[in-house]
Order: sequence, then structure tokens, then C-alpha cells
Amino acid sequence: MQVYEGMFILDPSKYSRDPAASAQQVADIITQNGGTILAARLWDERKLAYPIKGHKKGVYWLTYFRMEGGNLTALERQCEITDDIIRKLVLRVDPRIADALVQHALAGDTAARRPAAPVGGPVAAVAVETMAAEGGDAE
Repeated sequence: MQVYEGMFILDPSKYSRDPAASAQQVADIITQNGGTILAARLWDERKLAYPIKGHKKGVYWLTYFRMEGGNLTALERQCEITDDIIRKLVLRVDPRIADALVQHALAGDTAARRPAAPVGGPVAAVAVETMAAEGGDAE
């Protein structure tokens, strides 16, 4: 059994009406095709780079699951005919890093609540603070 990472772009209007049902539909498709869910969570909701099936926004649902490789074709076909799933990408995860990725995904909800680093990253923030303390222009 291989570990896979699945990124599913869900219909945002259907997700906003019933998030649990949309997430459950992805889980059901995976389990119906012989998979076992290891971690699943909301990744983000964002504007798409280009319209997909008439949608300009999408809800990104990240899932890690274990499945036999032969069942992957049936899973992908089921995703294509499901109206709630706009697009999907399924990648096989290297077994050496599978556990770390799953743990990171499970802990991702707390990381999403942390404030973002300033533009330019932490090094740029230190440089701006240093310049401001020295009386220089921080811009």
C-alpha cells in the first residue's frame, strides 16, 4: 500500500453551504476505492488563476491517504464525474517522508492561525527594526 497526497479543489458555493458534506464526499470516494484516510483538512480558499468549469474561486482540500496503486485510476475517474470536485491532483508520497507529511498536515490547523511573517521574511523584518532603532528610514 502506497501513501498518496491528494489536493482537491472543491466547489466553493457547495462547500460554504455544507462544509462537512463536501469533505465527507471526498473521504467517501477514497474509502469506496479501498483507501484509508490518514489526514484531511481545509488548506485554503482562493481565487483560481483561470476559470475552471465556470468557477473563479475554489476551496482547496488537502488529504493524505493509503491505497493500493491499482485503485488509483478508479478514484481519479470518480473524482472527474463528481460535481463538487472541480479539479484534483494525486501524487505518490515517498515512503521516507510520508509520516512527517501526515504529522505536518495534522498539525497544520494550529500553524494556519499564526500571523504571517512580514513581506521579505524574518531577515527583512529584523533589518527594518534595526534601521528604525538607529533613526534611519525603514522604507
